[in-house]
Amino acid sequence: MRLPPSLRQLIHPREFRIAAPEWPRELAALIESLQPLVDSDGSAATAASPDPGSLVFLAEVGTGLWRLRQKMLQPGTDRPLEEMRRVYRHLESTWDALTEAGVQIQDHTDEPFHFGRSIKVISYQPTMGITREKVLETIRPTVYFRGTPIQMGEVIVGIPEPPSESAERLSRQ
Repeated sequence: MRLPPSLRQLIHPREFRIAAPEWPRELAALIESLQPLVDSDGSAATAASPDPGSLVFLAEVGTGLWRLRQKMLQPGTDRPLEEMRRVYRHLESTWDALTEAGVQIQDHTDEPFHFGRSIKVISYQPTMGITREKVLETIRPTVYFRGTPIQMGEVIVGIPEPPSESAERLSRQ
């Protein structure tokens, strides 16, 4: 179990604690406007849904955070680069706040690809060494608000190379 960043700071001596980042006014106002839509137990309220402009803004914030996170992580891991560790804590706390508000950001990289999924394929790329369709790269993540998609993901899909092309490449080497 992972503690939220605000609680993790309490295990350190007071002089070493990092203050919580200040929220931009627009994001703070958006989160505040979404609070009435959540019951006190954390489940979705049955009240009116948020306006579409707020959802578009929320999707853009989620995509921006996802891109920032991708640049801060060591390739193929969930660990931040050494020079990004301090800044990464702030990103993590913002990510956790969005998650608590009901926003889920899904990266599709390395997932098997199935036709009919609700993601937009930007291109298909023949790839050596794979036996079935697979998402090679996520261009934009899928963003959900309380389980409802508010932004469709965009991906590049790897497809197995036809046997004749693979054989030609191997014979040239």
